[in-house]
Amino acid sequence: MSSKLQTVHDEAARKAQRWSFREQFLDTDRLRRISYGNLVLRREAHLFLTHGVVVAVLFLLLFWLVSANWSRAMAMFGGESSKQTAVECYEVVTNVTQLPPPPPMAPEPPKVSAAAAPVDAPKVGKIKKVAEAPADQTFATQKEIKQAITQGSASQDGGGSASCDTVVEFMNCQNPPTVVSTPRLMYPEMARIAGLEGRVFVRVLISEEGRPMKAEIVKRIPADQTVFDREATRIAMETKYTAGVQNGRRVRVWMTIPVRFTLHEG
Repeated sequence: MSSKLQTVHDEAARKAQRWSFREQFLDTDRLRRISYGNLVLRREAHLFLTHGVVVAVLFLLLFWLVSANWSRAMAMFGGESSKQTAVECYEVVTNVTQLPPPPPMAPEPPKVSAAAAPVDAPKVGKIKKVAEAPADQTFATQKEIKQAITQGSASQDGGGSASCDTVVEFMNCQNPPTVVSTPRLMYPEMARIAGLEGRVFVRVLISEEGRPMKAEIVKRIPADQTVFDREATRIAMETKYTAGVQNGRRVRVWMTIPVRFTLHEG
């Protein structure tokens, strides 16, 4: 009986070794007929390793199946199943015409400008004689303004007229230039049709010979009205002047000519 059991045991061991991770080594213990203790465990370690791996894989597979089909299993066995609540989604479409108008912007508070401090009048010292200036010296800045001569007026068909006033600007000039004659002033046609009036201040540089060298517009009244600029510049450049005299010699002097354009309907 014992020999039969031993045969079955050996046969089972050979079958198990065929389907297991077996280590290849020389089984000296079997040759020495030692079948107890640590030697047996070492000889059949591959069997224990195979059984452990198979059992672990089975446990993992079972856990995955249960977790994946838990809700189905609970519903099948009458357990409390989690009720899924349907969520309704609404899409709100807002047209541009439905939006209310934006609130009006509050006006900015007016800026309060600080009052300018009063400026003291410049102190003028005594006039001292200076060395004679060279003949080609140009006095480009002005400190005093004198009223010169008011001359001529011109009229044009259509009832327009204009006048030309001259104001001499000079600096330390003993004898300022004067106006000898002025050309006929032609009222601009566009300004006459539109009924425009105004004043243009032209600054002109007078040479040592009394000829105008260049002219530039310094002021307009009204400031944005440029229709009279061309005619006012022509008047300043075609006017005849006398040369300015400083210390007995002729010098270059700037002078300002205000040209007034006035309509007289008749």
